[in-house]
Amino acid sequence: MKRFIILLVLLAAMSTACSELQSYRFTGPAPVISGVHGVDYLLTELHHTRAMNKNQLQQTLDAWEQEFQADSSPDNRLKLALLYAAGKESIRDPGRAQELLNEDAKTLSNPAARELAALVRQFLEERMEVNRRVNDLNKQIAEQGRRIAELEEQQRALMSIEQKMQQREVPVVIENDK
Repeated sequence: MKRFIILLVLLAAMSTACSELQSYRFTGPAPVISGVHGVDYLLTELHHTRAMNKNQLQQTLDAWEQEFQADSSPDNRLKLALLYAAGKESIRDPGRAQELLNEDAKTLSNPAARELAALVRQFLEERMEVNRRVNDLNKQIAEQGRRIAELEEQQRALMSIEQKMQQREVPVVIENDK
């Protein structure tokens, strides 16, 4: 009974709310969206690639590349750059993403798309800097590993010399003063 009353109240509230709807009037300039793609569409397209297997993902990449070759609009460029920048590891290509984003950095007419492109560029630059640091650290680790190996070899050589010296018995001569 209680559920029935709650249901009736909800239905009454919904019908009242719907009957009093007024049209929304936007007083400012209409947002400009180049082509038919908005940022939400681009991110939704990228999100759909998350569930794809490797073959589907490669097919999608090929299709998006063909779409971009046919129409190199800023939206298609950004969509492809997003896939290269934030796609799965098998198709990720930060260099190509950076190239796509830098070619038409200022041509995106949608402010949200420009901001998204700027964020992706910043993300890529930071990722490249992190990769450079990791590579530098790996080089340092390799150099330190070589140095450790050299020092261990020197230590073994010194220990060998020490053992040989200890194995050589030096005759002890005791002199009598008589």
